[in-house]
Amino acid sequence: MMKILFVALHGIIKGIAFVVFIAGLVLALLGVYEFIHALSHISLPDKSIAASLIAVGMLQSVDIFLLSLVLFVFSVGLLVLFEARNAEGLTALLPSWIKVSSFLQLKIIIWEAILTTLVVSYLAALAQYKLSGKEVSLTSLVIPGAILLLAASLFLIKKHDK
Repeated sequence: MMKILFVALHGIIKGIAFVVFIAGLVLALLGVYEFIHALSHISLPDKSIAASLIAVGMLQSVDIFLLSLVLFVFSVGLLVLFEARNAEGLTALLPSWIKVSSFLQLKIIIWEAILTTLVVSYLAALAQYKLSGKEVSLTSLVIPGAILLLAASLFLIKKHDK
């Protein structure tokens, strides 16, 4: 009975990893679309506005690519953690930074990728905000403050883990 339960759970985890991987593919395709859309502004007559729109579009496409990378890393990490039979063969194909042996390692890798994504996302939003002519205020520092707190907590977790 327990063996059937473990086989079922293994199949469910593989299904979750597959769905997360497909979501990463969809986001990567959306990133390509956003990249092409950003480049389409090159034909605008006002070159300063075109440059601004291209810059914001590029930042947004990089943000989408980073988010898809987070999903790819999560799906591969799930497979590595739960694929006990072929773990050596699977991890031999992976780069050293994604060879995980615990949820804590996977969480730290994903946390680092999410922090990078948050920074790029904030920069894209700040550039768009500034280009629209709005004044940057003290409240716009809330997100960088939150990113700083997340980075500090990641640092403490890494320090404690050693």
